[in-house]
Amino acid sequence: MYPQLSTKQQPFNAIVSKNKKPGAYRTVTEAIAAAPVYSATKYYIHVEAGLYKERVEVWKNKLTNIVLVGDGQLTTKISWNRRAPYFRTYDTATVLIRGDGFIAKFLTFENSAGDGSQAVAVASLSNQSAFFQCTFLGYQDTLHPKRGFQFYRECNIYGTVDFIFGAAAAIFQSCNLFSRLPSTITFTAQNKQDTNITSGFVIQNCTFTVAPGMERQKPLIKAYLGRPWSDFSTVVVMESYLDDIIQPTGWLSWGNTTTDKLTYYEFRNHGPGAATSKRVN
Repeated sequence: MYPQLSTKQQPFNAIVSKNKKPGAYRTVTEAIAAAPVYSATKYYIHVEAGLYKERVEVWKNKLTNIVLVGDGQLTTKISWNRRAPYFRTYDTATVLIRGDGFIAKFLTFENSAGDGSQAVAVASLSNQSAFFQCTFLGYQDTLHPKRGFQFYRECNIYGTVDFIFGAAAAIFQSCNLFSRLPSTITFTAQNKQDTNITSGFVIQNCTFTVAPGMERQKPLIKAYLGRPWSDFSTVVVMESYLDDIIQPTGWLSWGNTTTDKLTYYEFRNHGPGAATSKRVN
């Protein structure tokens, strides 16, 4: 479905560099702004190693089929620090993607605002978007698959409260979901609002655990697979490793949201948090 995720790299159409390389752009924003509008083919932008402190937007319709390729999650990072309540939640995003067909590979996206309020690293409204070997760093509301069909493979996602949230139809495959402090963690907050909408999260062959270096703080953490943002919230967790931070009830309620229309499935998971005998009904 996504041949552009293969390790064989296409020629780059543009380069972003911190090293004043001739012909290269200095910022990711400049490189995206120079891309052709309404492109029917992929436009490849190489983001070389470095810390890029900027907020990036990929505009709807005008900028389609943008592909960002970094030099690795440990070496190429885009970082900014917007947070609520000073901005609407999805406008806090370090990278806000509206143009369809967006792809990112070998990059880290960070919202460095810290804990305490919503601060999104990536908000994607891009239909048929995909992320491969990317890291998303944040606390509350780290990753916002807002709508459309989206695919995440071999990604690292860090957060605390509702840190994967939205109404997209999104698949997470072979990803690490890392909880950070404070103590009460909700990995997902899915926002399907109607039975006629194609919306839901499928999390397959993933790992739910604490962030590296936090192993000794496990006793302080109470984690839940998710809570329902809307009445028809839909999440499937399958063939994944659930660490012992996952509470026996598995899922958490949210205010006045009804629970009789939810779709929460667990299938063939393993690990100390995978037992379902005490799950909520």
